[in-house]
Amino acid sequence: MDSKTLRQKYLDFMAEKGHVIVPSSSLVPKEDPTVLFTTAGMQPMIPYLTGQDHPLGTRIADSQKCLRTDDIEEVGDNRHLTMFEMLGNWSLGDYFKEEMIGWTFEFLTHKKWLALDPKRLFVTVYKGSENANADEEAVVMWEKVFDEAGVSANVGTEYDFANLNAIGNYLYRITRRSGKDNWWGLPYKGPCGPCSEVYYLLDKHPVDFQESLFPNMTNDAIENFIENEIVEIWNNVFMQYEGEKTDKKEPKNLTPLAKNNIDTGAGFERLLTIVNKLESPFESDVLKPIVDVVKKYRTK
Repeated sequence: MDSKTLRQKYLDFMAEKGHVIVPSSSLVPKEDPTVLFTTAGMQPMIPYLTGQDHPLGTRIADSQKCLRTDDIEEVGDNRHLTMFEMLGNWSLGDYFKEEMIGWTFEFLTHKKWLALDPKRLFVTVYKGSENANADEEAVVMWEKVFDEAGVSANVGTEYDFANLNAIGNYLYRITRRSGKDNWWGLPYKGPCGPCSEVYYLLDKHPVDFQESLFPNMTNDAIENFIENEIVEIWNNVFMQYEGEKTDKKEPKNLTPLAKNNIDTGAGFERLLTIVNKLESPFESDVLKPIVDVVKKYRTK
């Protein structure tokens, strides 16, 4: 599947769900003076996520070009890029968790769309803190879609690998995680909420990796495997509040938004890598021509 086909599949899917498709906004944002570049698909949507009516309605989708430098040290692995596209859709006081979780699973696994193996999907949810409840609604909804697909979905809380002593089931199908990973918000006071990330086990590994591979691996090797071989591809933010974050990335000073919103971001190049069973985005039709030119003219 080439990049044009993947992008169009996503936009067609969202159009079928009643979304208005809008073009990618400028890479230099007009809506957010706190950043030099558009770093996420939601930045052009900030006014509408905080209450302003969008002129095109309550369901919007796009493929947004982004430029991000905060994780530049990780560029060159199997998933991180400085400039990339983010597939995104937004509900502005319209549908919420149940619809979005169902649609996420449908787009990723249905044969009409990406036809990914549901047994290779793992998801995370917010485990709660002093100022915000655990997102048990999302847990129940994920259990439902996995069950309907015939996939056993155990639920648990993330492990502390530094203190792990026993070999066993290291990774749950549905994992509760802290605000550092599963509470989304801006660096300043603004729209925020619990999020639910979707990860994909790369096809080069067996689906029974926990039973067939992990018993012969050290804890460090297992942690490295989970970090690098099970790749984040999608994030649904359930934007319900305006607030800030503590030093530990947990929410504080929360006030409910007038409307519950959905802010979805999916990694276009990561999905392109996965559906084509590539080793990294640099092998995709988006980046391989550039890599080939660099290889041709590099100093040996």
